[in-house]
Order: sequence, then C-alpha cells, then structure tokens
Amino acid sequence: MATGAHGHHHALPVSAGVLRFSLVANVGLLVVQIVGAGAFASLALLADAGHQGSDVVALLVAVVAQAVASRGPNDDYTFGLRRVEVMGALANAVLLLAAAAWVVVEAVQRLGDPPEVSGWGVATLGVAGLVVNGGCAWLLHRTGDRSYNIRGAALHLVGDAAGSLGVVVAGTAVAIGAPDWIDAMVALPIAALLVWTGAGLVRRTTRILLEGTPAGVEPGELAEVISCHERVADVHHLHIWSVDSTTVALSAHVVVDVETLHEAQLVAAEVERLLADHGVAHATLAVECHPCEDDHPEGG
Repeated sequence: MATGAHGHHHALPVSAGVLRFSLVANVGLLVVQIVGAGAFASLALLADAGHQGSDVVALLVAVVAQAVASRGPNDDYTFGLRRVEVMGALANAVLLLAAAAWVVVEAVQRLGDPPEVSGWGVATLGVAGLVVNGGCAWLLHRTGDRSYNIRGAALHLVGDAAGSLGVVVAGTAVAIGAPDWIDAMVALPIAALLVWTGAGLVRRTTRILLEGTPAGVEPGELAEVISCHERVADVHHLHIWSVDSTTVALSAHVVVDVETLHEAQLVAAEVERLLADHGVAHATLAVECHPCEDDHPEGG
C-alpha cells in the first residue's frame, strides 16, 4: 500500500508583482548600461552589464517559474513543470561563465592599451545600478517570501549591486585623475563575481537534475523521524530528492506493527505529517507488515 502527501500552492504570492516590477526596472537599467559602456568606453561598466543581463534572466526565470508552478500538475507532468526554473537557472549559469571569460580576455588586452574612459559618466551609471539593484533586492526581502526562487533572484540583485559599487569606484578614480587602465582592472573582480555566481548555479542546478539529496537535508535524520513513531518497526529503501529548488520529495518502505489496513493508513498519515514538519512536501510511503524479501541497505 502506498500513500502520498502533497503540498501544492497554485495562487501567485505577493512577491509576483515585485518580481515583475524588478524585471522591468532591470531591463531598463541593462539597456542604459550597454549604451553607456559603449559611449564611455568602460569595460567595468560592460562587465557589470553582463552581470545585469544575468539578473534579467534570473528575474525572468523567477517570474515564469511562479506562473508555471501556479498551473499545477497534469496527466503529462504529474509534478507540474516545476523544473523549468532549474533548467532556466542552468542556462543562466552557462551565460554567466561565458561572459566572465570574455571580460577577462578583454580586460587583459585593455590593460596594455587602455581606451580613454569617461569617469563621471561611468560613476553616474554605477550609482544608478546601485539604486535599482539594491532597491529591488530590498523590495523582494520585504515581501517575506523565503522560497529559493525569490531568494535566488534577490541574491542576484545583491551581487549586481556589489558590481555596481565597483563601477562607481572605477569611474570616480578615473574622474579624479587615475589612469584609464583602472577601469579594466576593476572589471577583473567583477568577472570573478560572475564566475562565483555561475559556478554556484551550476552546482545547485545539476544536483537537482541528478536527483541528489537536497542540500541541508540529512537522510539519517528523516529516517529517525519515521522510526520514532511507536508503531514503526523499520524503515528502508529511503530515497530523497528535489522536484525543484523548493519541493523536497521522499519515498520509503515502512514496516509497521499493526493488525488492520485501517491502522496502517493511520500510521502512514501520522508519519507524513511528521515529515511535512521537517520540510518534506511530497512523501510516498510503501507500508509493509514485514520487511521486503530483497531488503538491503540501499537508502537507510
């Protein structure tokens, strides 16, 4: 007998409106940065525009992920299209790493032959980036939505605000008399920020796509949660994975000490509630009155 516990939320949260506003604001900022980078000959500003582009992709992915998740599952996709978010984030990570490689090559070339940089123009656009990205990150935090989807979008914005601060430093330094190669030098740590963000996204998304145990989840702890029920004699074939960045799923065979099917169903329902309290959104339990014949230490 198998039972399942599901946790689906189909209404769009308050953060959806803030996400859309942040997306529009960041698209506008991206256009201004690209135009400004060409007009002011600033590689630091162009590198920050590369990170800004990743912000736009991340926000777009977050908006789409919320909309898709709200549709719920169907016969073709019984978990819904929740992994659209993960696949979008992986594509975003690849773009980040490619942008970082280009910035490094361009920076090395400009260090030897730097173009004339318009310092105050660069600094002004850096301040604009600080305001837009910092403000949008603050608004997302204010919504109270702590899903990985929203937290990831907010972290992107915070990271780009840090890049914008570097642009302000580079532009101000050139404006007050520093050599033009300072701009290319500042682009290098911004490229390092792109690599750090992209590598982190690759690590997290591939873990989900390969159905690894979610970060921060201990299989032994969840096995203990199941075993602590007074009517549970054993738990084995325990598997834990992520459907998306927010939904933890679990399946297990649970040996119960009961006499009737009704009692077994009651025990399963109680165990599912215990697991839900520990962050498991979807639990499938195969309830048994005796261990499997092929029982082996596969998952606990």
